[in-house]
Formats: sequence, structure tokens, C-alpha cells
Amino acid sequence: MVDSINSNSVPANRARNAATPTSRDAEAASGTTPATQQPTASVEVKLSNEIRSSESATFDDVKVQQMKQAIEDGSFPLDARRIAENFAELERLI
Repeated sequence: MVDSINSNSVPANRARNAATPTSRDAEAASGTTPATQQPTASVEVKLSNEIRSSESATFDDVKVQQMKQAIEDGSFPLDARRIAENFAELERLI
């Protein structure tokens, strides 16, 4: 019963929407653009040497696997104080 209600209302909505021109249709017909659409400005970006060097950084899969294994074994050294300080620093940035 719900399907018959939904199936009857969809074509009526489509027919109503198709008969009513949108503002986009009117703009296309007149060849104008709305005032809110303005050409975008271009911005020149210069990367620092630090950023350029980080783009070419390599991934050390062996080291990552060793760290992963140490974490799983429970032998990876964690400094709770350092972790807390880093979290506090992140909080200050927010």
C-alpha cells in the first residue's frame, strides 16, 4: 500500500518540477550569471624548503613493522609525561 502512494506522488512531482522553470534555466536562456557568482581570483603559493623536502620523504617500512611489533609485544617505550605534554600543546592550538 505504501508503494502505491509513493509511486503515484513521484510522477506528479516530476511533472510539476518539469513545468516550472528554475532560475538556472532562466539564466541559461538569458546568458547572464547571478550576482553571487563572480570570477575566482588566483593565488600564487610558494612552498618553503622544509615543505619541499618533506614531499620527497621516504617511507621506512622495516622501521614501521618493528615499531608495530614492539607495540603488540608491549615492549615499545612510552613516556606518559611526553604524551601528556603533546596533548596539552594540541589543546592550546584549538
